[in-house]
Formats: sequence, C-alpha cells, structure tokens
Amino acid sequence: MTGTSSHTVQLPGDAGLRAAQDIAAALREAITANSAVTVDTSAVTSADLTTIQLLLSARKFADHLGRSLSLAASPQGPLQALLTELGFLGSSGQPLAEGSAFWTSTSSVKGKAQ
Repeated sequence: MTGTSSHTVQLPGDAGLRAAQDIAAALREAITANSAVTVDTSAVTSADLTTIQLLLSARKFADHLGRSLSLAASPQGPLQALLTELGFLGSSGQPLAEGSAFWTSTSSVKGKAQ
C-alpha cells in the first residue's frame, strides 16, 4: 500500500559497504510506502562510494515511482569530504557536477533525478 505521507530514513554511523544491504532495504521500503522520503545523514561517521551509489540509486528509484527523495540537510563530515573527493561538491560545498544539486538541496523535484 502506498502512503501519501513523508518518511525519514536515518542513515547509521557506518554507512559504507558493511551496512549497504540494510540501508538499501530501508530506502526501498520507505520509497515504496511513502510519497516523500527524506534521508537524514547527520549520524554518518563513515562513508564510502557504496553510500553515494545507494543514495543515487534510491533517488532514481523514487523518481521512477513518481516519488520524491531528498536529504534532510546538506551532508557534513565524512560524507561531505567523500562527495568533495569524488568531484560532486567543491571545497566550499557547492555542487560541481550535473545533478549534484541533490547533495546540497533539501527539496527534491520529481522527474529531476540525474
């Protein structure tokens, strides 16, 4: 059953490869059951490329279903450092690559996933 509500998914401290299956399941379940999903990354203390891939994949999945996925706030700490290292964000946190505004915007527009 699809809800019309909003739901928040809290990422764990270790949001890397070891947690990937659990994070993917939580995101998939939330997106399937809600029209809007917000991802809270404030607890993330460890992230890797898997984290980025999961969030981008979840965003595309949400878009495919006509749902929205957004971040509760711009990433900080290890996640921001990783996004900077990978070229999604500049050193001041500004988006660098096409579609990178997802990482700095707390609102998501359906149909705009890159």
